[in-house]
Amino acid sequence: MNRKKYLIAVAVALACAQMAHAQNGSDRFTLSGFGTLGMAHSTEDNADVHPDFQTGKGVGASHSTSANLDSRFALQLDANFTDDFTGVVQAVSEYAVTESYKPEISLAHVKYRFSPSFSARLGRITAPLYMLSEYQRVGYAMPWARPPQEVYNYLLAMDGIEGQYTLNAGDTLVGLQAFYGHIDSELVEVDGMYGLGVQVDHGSSSFRISHIRGKVHYSSDSIEQLFDFYATLPIPPLVEAAGKLDPRSMDGKFSGIGYSYDPGNWFLRTEAIQADYAPSISGKTTSGYLSAGFRRGAWTPAFTYAHVDVSGLKAPGALDPVGLLNQAVAGNNSSRHSYTASLRWDVRDSIAVKLQGSHVSNHAGSYGSLGNQQPGFQPGRSYNLISASVDFVF
Repeated sequence: MNRKKYLIAVAVALACAQMAHAQNGSDRFTLSGFGTLGMAHSTEDNADVHPDFQTGKGVGASHSTSANLDSRFALQLDANFTDDFTGVVQAVSEYAVTESYKPEISLAHVKYRFSPSFSARLGRITAPLYMLSEYQRVGYAMPWARPPQEVYNYLLAMDGIEGQYTLNAGDTLVGLQAFYGHIDSELVEVDGMYGLGVQVDHGSSSFRISHIRGKVHYSSDSIEQLFDFYATLPIPPLVEAAGKLDPRSMDGKFSGIGYSYDPGNWFLRTEAIQADYAPSISGKTTSGYLSAGFRRGAWTPAFTYAHVDVSGLKAPGALDPVGLLNQAVAGNNSSRHSYTASLRWDVRDSIAVKLQGSHVSNHAGSYGSLGNQQPGFQPGRSYNLISASVDFVF
């Protein structure tokens, strides 16, 4: 049994053991859910905008209009075994890396509160990368049709353990978070992932900072073929250069910082991250966004600016007579910026309708976040992404 299945099994076994000793009660278990029905249209017809970590068909070249970018449905079962011992199981159906709506277990963990200040979770949790990580999939919880993709381009489950310590300092609440685990998705594995996070809440303000490290293994059929081919070439300097660029085993560092101010009738939110995988082909990505909006009754208009800068990509140049490695390095340049206007209409307490338009400008030579490039695709071009969605919770 691999590590992922083992940790989930341990979490479920602990929950079942507690259930065996628990008294029956209809309020012990709570079933809830959420979802998004969304449509998106891209004006770039020679490449696709993709959901997180998907490499197949998206919206653009494959389909000018598609529901796959945002649509999802999830069910969640919460269990309260005792006042201090709880559990969660969540299943999500979305068009992600499997390129299908096959349901996946996105959460499966137990939580024990050792004291009012300290608790721990064991099992599958959402990798705590961002300010919105805990409800990154729940569109209803956010003012936008989707969180800014320039920053929120990872949506991965972590199998491991997490401890949280909360400190009350007058009107200020300080939360300390430490975690260790493993990520195993279709394209990415992270071994020995560990990190720290600190969040400070004071009145209408929230501040969060985090730092994470791990051994990252990023692979696909095309990556396997490319680097296996270069490893066989009788050109030692080129083989060495390809080995440094190989993303199938690299040290990764991720740092994030964010701030939000939300007094109720308006909000301001900003966040910046840096993901460093240099000298591999993934390079070093620094990105951030600034978003502001206001609430007038059931309506919430907002405006967002986001930016991505990729550095540390060093192509072999003239050392690569084949040219495939140079092309792959160029294809990993995703530097860009975007302007987004969004409008949320709260139809009722559990349903929100959203409209959103983004103008994305890829920088010179950049492929942006676009994949599945077709003949005629030109890096560095701008395009528009228009979205409409209905978010709901129950």
